[in-house]
Amino acid sequence: MNDNLQTQVGIDWRTAGIEHAREVRDLLGGDYFVYTGNKNDKTDASQKKRLGDIIAYHNNTTVDWLGFYAQANYVAGPLNAYGMAGTSTIAYSYIDEFTVAKEKIESGGIGTFQVKGGAMYDVNDNVSVFANLGLVEKPPIMDNVIYYDGTKASDPVNEKFQSMEFGLNYRTSKYALKANYYNTQWKDRNLTKSVTTGQGSSGDTDVIFLTGVNQSHSGIEMEGSAQIMPMLRLDFAASFGNWKFVDDASGNYTEYTDKGTVEQTKYEYALKDLWVGDMPQTGIVVGATLNPIQGLSIQGIVKSYDKNYADWSPGAREISGSTADREQVWMAPAYNKVDLHMYYNLPMQVAGANLQVFAHVFNLTDATYIQDAVDNSQYNAWDSDHDADSAEVFFGIPRYMNMGLVVRF
Repeated sequence: MNDNLQTQVGIDWRTAGIEHAREVRDLLGGDYFVYTGNKNDKTDASQKKRLGDIIAYHNNTTVDWLGFYAQANYVAGPLNAYGMAGTSTIAYSYIDEFTVAKEKIESGGIGTFQVKGGAMYDVNDNVSVFANLGLVEKPPIMDNVIYYDGTKASDPVNEKFQSMEFGLNYRTSKYALKANYYNTQWKDRNLTKSVTTGQGSSGDTDVIFLTGVNQSHSGIEMEGSAQIMPMLRLDFAASFGNWKFVDDASGNYTEYTDKGTVEQTKYEYALKDLWVGDMPQTGIVVGATLNPIQGLSIQGIVKSYDKNYADWSPGAREISGSTADREQVWMAPAYNKVDLHMYYNLPMQVAGANLQVFAHVFNLTDATYIQDAVDNSQYNAWDSDHDADSAEVFFGIPRYMNMGLVVRF
């Protein structure tokens, strides 16, 4: 628009057709395969299946997307500001090819929008401050609108992200520091839950679309570096998070009886104030890089992680009667590990090519630590009370290394 203001607009259109099926690929020397599964092609009920025949499931889906956005960037003196707005519509369809009628199930258009903005201001040559805000809606993925068995959500809800952050940067010729605070509210997270109802002799498995799954993510992040002397540089980064579920969730199951009446069954899930799992919420990394002679670099990095709660599913916290399981999931022990990286640019050339040798040693101290865990393991849980003897754990990789030669022409 002028020397200070730049704008951009765009349209995004996409369409996709996807086939989902299980196919007989190898008869292992036989003439045919006898498929006795409970789902079969209604147009070809024979249980004798040959190469290329489809079994178990067969459906075709489409995804259609149309979006528009506009953004602007303004720079004037010490101020750099940015803003954008966008809207989009997504629609899904589903056809079960195993049914004779092959009824097409359609979701209709699901509309979303997003607005983001931010600014950075240079207070002086060394200090700048910044802030960012955002309100984003994300449409549910297809499985949360039309399930893989054709079950359709009656009123799919967009996921919403309300985010803000602010911080400062400090920089001199030898030192640099960045610190910021962030707060993101993740609302109406899309989740499904399979439940078994009392229909039939053995019950039927149906899908419940959960609503009200809200999470709060906030914390402080810092990073910095210092060139102590020409041959020594120090770096660090730290993150201290506070990630929790905000509210309980619920879902409704609609049952259509033989008498033509409709019965609603409500399922509730105890999630409020439970910690988010599957990611350390505290992390600290400290590194030192030494360049004792020209072309040689030796870097040691110490990584420390804590507040690492086991992975768990909100669907596992169904409230039964007046009993609600609100016990926190197991937190894996904190751990530290050290990595070492080295390279040396050889002071020579071969056929005009530069040579560099390198070596990396990961987990230098051969520490034993739990990198990931799953709460109340379906395989190994002792009494399913969310403690260590009910967790399924994944240990970190023991010490390992590699080395090699790089040739640059």
